[in-house]
Amino acid sequence: MPKENHIVAFYGNVPVPSDSYQGIPAGSLKPYREHFSMAEDSPLVAFDFDSPDLQEGSIAYHPVFGPVYYRSGWRFSTERFIRDMEAAEANPAIIAHIIHVNSPGGEAFGCHEAFEAVKALKKPCYGVVDSVAASAGYYLIAGADKIFASSAFSHIGCIGIMCVMYDDSGMLEKYGLKEHEYYSSYSPLKNRIFNDARDGKGEDFIKRWLDPMALRFIEDVKSVRPGVTQPALEGESYYAVDAQAEGLVDGEKTLEDVVGLIRKKHGPKAVSHDTTIDINQLNFSL
Repeated sequence: MPKENHIVAFYGNVPVPSDSYQGIPAGSLKPYREHFSMAEDSPLVAFDFDSPDLQEGSIAYHPVFGPVYYRSGWRFSTERFIRDMEAAEANPAIIAHIIHVNSPGGEAFGCHEAFEAVKALKKPCYGVVDSVAASAGYYLIAGADKIFASSAFSHIGCIGIMCVMYDDSGMLEKYGLKEHEYYSSYSPLKNRIFNDARDGKGEDFIKRWLDPMALRFIEDVKSVRPGVTQPALEGESYYAVDAQAEGLVDGEKTLEDVVGLIRKKHGPKAVSHDTTIDINQLNFSL
């Protein structure tokens, strides 16, 4: 194992006005799921997807808010996202999925598997981009049947992979701390590639650890977005109009619009006369 926890990440460097873009207050001590609650008359359900008591015509709501983590109880979890998809897909009361993204990206591990889970859905799945769907944030929405930006200024793209390493030896030495590493003569390759990268020699690290995941990301997007352009696959990001021209999204619709579209197109006949929903009923308890 590498001696340091270098998180390989699908992360986007995106301009955001404040921590509020995450949709969850900075420093919140509430578990991730507790930030989302729906009004009783809302067709959206955000958890308990396997409940037998869900109303017929329910829509599974999957929020991807804030940085992406593979496993977390306090922030978005890719592992839980996959389980939720599977549970909602198996519940006959649920007619469709909405993936609502407001994320600049995050941890790479698990994103391909989450993409495959979305791609494999049989029920209709719609993606809605809030202020940003970048890097891992875009990866998790890419497999949806349709992807819509909720605003002309939704920020979309940044396909690719990166990793940041810090060489803090100078700072530690300044404060009187010297670190010495010793390796067995039988372990000449242990941590070598990571230590070289930390020291500014990152060619092998890029080739061995970053490129394979980046290529998988690119191939996955190409498999579901045949019109995506080469610049978009190389990490460029765009506002909504340009993102549509580059093949990353299918147009502009708000979350309310998509809920209405699902109820009209896929909902039970009994509710087909009412295809709209008041966005204020979504009642996010943030």
